[in-house]
Formats: sequence, C-alpha cells, structure tokens
Amino acid sequence: MLPKTRNFAITRLSLLASLIVGLVLCAGSATLVSAQVGTGAPNANSTPRELPIKHVLGTKLTEQETRGAGIFFQHCALCHLDKTFGTGGAKYCCVRSLGPNLAGMFKDLTPDQEKAMRDFIMNGGPTYMPAFKYGLTPKDIDDIIAYLKTLE
Repeated sequence: MLPKTRNFAITRLSLLASLIVGLVLCAGSATLVSAQVGTGAPNANSTPRELPIKHVLGTKLTEQETRGAGIFFQHCALCHLDKTFGTGGAKYCCVRSLGPNLAGMFKDLTPDQEKAMRDFIMNGGPTYMPAFKYGLTPKDIDDIIAYLKTLE
C-alpha cells in the first residue's frame, strides 16, 4: 500500500512543479491594457488598429472611469467585446461576442435603469450572464458603469 501512496504524492508534486514553471514563464509576457487608443506603452513593432471600443474623439477618462475600464477588461470584455482582430490568423479572430455589445447602452440611463443594471451585474441573468456579487465590490460596479457611460 505504501508505494501507491508514494506514487500519488510524486504525481501531485510533479503537477505542482509544472504549474509553477508555467506561471513563471508566462509572467514575463503580461502587458498593460489601455482603454483608450494611444495611451498604452509604445511598441516599435505595433501597428495601429481599430479597437472594438469607441469613445468620443478627445475623451479623457476620469480616475473612476479608468478603474472601471480596467475592471471591464478583466471581467466583462471576454463576453461583451467582439474578437475583431488577431495576429497571423489568430484562432479567435472575428468571433461574435457571447453577450451584447454594451457601447451606448449606458449613455442616458435613468436612476431606475442604472439600479436595474447594477442588480443585473451583481446577481446575473437568466441565460449566460454570471453573478459578480462575490467577485466585485459595489464600488467596482460603480466604476464599470461610469466607464460604460463613456462608450458610444
């Protein structure tokens, strides 16, 4: 019985070591994401391309809107932004988003509509929208909504 337990422990340690090596290798390739064109770190090899997010020309985001943009890209963009471009024929180029495009939807919300959207983000929806009440604070949701109000 002892060799079987030892093999299991060795397998677990091997998996853990592989995960750590993978994380270390990927950690260096992280890049800063910017919500506005031209505000990210410049790259000599990058070419300008149209982003799937539209702001009024010259829009400067407030601190709250900038925080909301970061949270939106981390938690919402996967489902709410079309995959409109990829490099070298990327696998997920030009795929429709799972959720609706939120651009312009938050522009002229009444206080009741804004409360309903907050509740929807917190508690999820009847189909694919997950609940974020355990992953986002009310302040995070306020920041996201402030950012979404800037989109056209």
